[in-house]
Amino acid sequence: MPRLSSPPVVSSPSDIVLGSFVGDALALGPHWIYHQKELRQKFGHINGYLPPATAYHAGKTAGDFTHYGDQTLLVLRSIAGLGKFDLHQFADTWREHWENPGTVSYRDGATKSTLAHLKSGVRPEAAASASADLGGAARIAPLFLVNWENDACLYSAARSLTGFTHSDPAVIEAAEFFVRVALLIQRGSGIPAALQQVVALPHWKAIPMEWVAAARLSALSKATDAEALEEHGLTCHVPDAFTSICHLLLRHPDTPATGLMENINAGGDSAARGMLLGLVYGAARPVASWPAKWLAELNAVREIHALAAELSCTRRENFQSNSPGKL
Repeated sequence: MPRLSSPPVVSSPSDIVLGSFVGDALALGPHWIYHQKELRQKFGHINGYLPPATAYHAGKTAGDFTHYGDQTLLVLRSIAGLGKFDLHQFADTWREHWENPGTVSYRDGATKSTLAHLKSGVRPEAAASASADLGGAARIAPLFLVNWENDACLYSAARSLTGFTHSDPAVIEAAEFFVRVALLIQRGSGIPAALQQVVALPHWKAIPMEWVAAARLSALSKATDAEALEEHGLTCHVPDAFTSICHLLLRHPDTPATGLMENINAGGDSAARGMLLGLVYGAARPVASWPAKWLAELNAVREIHALAAELSCTRRENFQSNSPGKL
């Protein structure tokens, strides 16, 4: 008799969230070390969580988040408390976090600028910095846990959340871009096909097709991942980081652990890249199939599970309340 095929392994919205947090935590140790020779001398080949090697993340320990992950956890707490995403409520939570003298998290330029605007009375919709760092788009994973009326509402929320601190059009578009990629993957597309379908949409104004084309060429080249990412650029600026993410997704579409490890071993702003890589990989493969120690040693994993479960209950309650009753 022919052998029965195994059922497909399906990811959940929680995998998208956990994947993004894992991508950030993996980057904490080597974050913002740009010289690859120095990186190799300090760490050899990195395959797990490490305490930070630079002063930017002083006070953090292995398994913690960078400031990107910290802000993403704020997003998750905000929407879990409300059962939905509300920019003004998140802005209040975000501002309280950064104005608390006990907060142990790096205050980057975008954070300082946005805080200054809020303190001067600017509304959250207009408080953003002019930063072109892709980190602004990296906080979006928790939005996948919300029960949206339609996809357009999710796109709008991703743009709104990103645009709260980053006004650069390419950063805002990048948030929608990776939301669209993840949704297609959730619905059965492979990673390369999803990237191709999304980049071909006609409405992009700030994301050129050349970024993905360059990633496709490097993914097919003989260059190592570290060499390719160094060529694309290791900075947090959106043209560099966006192209590097696409390179790793195209070269390692079926092996999330490899893609995430290659990311952190390339150096630079591996955290912003890692969060969006983890988001896409989480849409493609359950995080439970990734290295077990990545979940076990993630310091906030219990809180993340609890908040995701809280949102899941809210989604079920909303569905039941909106369902027609039995006759």
